[in-house]
Amino acid sequence: MPIPSWATTPSPALPQVPQKGFTESLGVSIIRSPMDAGPAKQRRRSAGVNTMELSFIMTTAQTVSLENFINTTLAGTKRFSFPHPRKGTTVEVRIIPSGESEFFKLQYLAPGYWSTSLKFEILP
Repeated sequence: MPIPSWATTPSPALPQVPQKGFTESLGVSIIRSPMDAGPAKQRRRSAGVNTMELSFIMTTAQTVSLENFINTTLAGTKRFSFPHPRKGTTVEVRIIPSGESEFFKLQYLAPGYWSTSLKFEILP
């Protein structure tokens, strides 16, 4: 089964670039072990998990598309492809819930416009 794509969501299409903000965190992939003497020993554990926090301005119709994409296409858990804002490549990501029961937050901006915040983990 093909991986769903953020870019090919049904009309109205979801924004391809975060308009309100973008933060990326690079995960630690090392283990540090203290030694009896001298500097600590470090070794690679595995590929670290990187995350992105994105903020979009969406229309009311786009927020409905986002909700349908998460609940129907992804069933809340599946990976999907997303255009990486900094690298300019397509990466596979999953949505990290921002709370116990919250995939994204909406904030009213003006009639028909909403600010939306999401957090993604970039998969290896």
